[in-house]
Amino acid sequence: MKIFITKNKWVSKTAILIVWLLFWQILFIMVNKEVLIASPIHVFQTFFSLCLEESFWFTIFSSLFRILIGYLCSVFFGILFAILCYRSKILYEIFLPAVQVMKATPVASFSILVLLWVKTDMVPVVISFLMVFPSIWTNVRIGISQTKKQYLEMAKVYGFSPLKTCRYIYLPSVLPYFISACHAGIGMAWKAGIAAEVICTPPASIGKKIYETKIYLETSELFVWTICAILFSILLEKCFLKLLYYFTRKMGIFL
Repeated sequence: MKIFITKNKWVSKTAILIVWLLFWQILFIMVNKEVLIASPIHVFQTFFSLCLEESFWFTIFSSLFRILIGYLCSVFFGILFAILCYRSKILYEIFLPAVQVMKATPVASFSILVLLWVKTDMVPVVISFLMVFPSIWTNVRIGISQTKKQYLEMAKVYGFSPLKTCRYIYLPSVLPYFISACHAGIGMAWKAGIAAEVICTPPASIGKKIYETKIYLETSELFVWTICAILFSILLEKCFLKLLYYFTRKMGIFL
């Protein structure tokens, strides 16, 4: 039964993909200008030729590495400052305007400002951090504040240690909010990081390649790099969330 459902799922997904590829091909025929819309066949040919080049994979993993560092830093510091701001109302009031500025400032403005302060290679790292940090901070803080008071009182009555209280009381309350923030944040980090790369063009980056395709009007390569950015964003999101669910189950927390 499970095999049948899985097969049906794959068949339906393949059918949807074919429909979109046909739509793309029809659009290409209607426009009839390779500069504006590359044909699916030409894009796939370009993709397979680029796949054979070592620099292609080096570029992808360089961008992946930068953005992942920024994302993981935002997760770590988001959790840390959420805990500190929950425990101190004064710190929360001081910190809140900075988080609001991070939420409201466009990626382009941040990228140009950060470019004045740090090396080109570090700009996507900082931008990914700045775009995701507010979401992690807000969600984790809400998760902590939503912890039921009666559970905390029960932990006091039974003499739970701070570590035990954190594991069995706070974590189950915070995790749904945290996972939601991580889910939204990883896509946000990837998009913001690539946008920052387009603006600051660090060496060996997807953003720089996208910028170069615009200059040289290489539309098929632009499609290839854009598709790669989308695919790796999805892959990164799925891998990170699977790891997160794996560790929560190991800790005995089931969501």
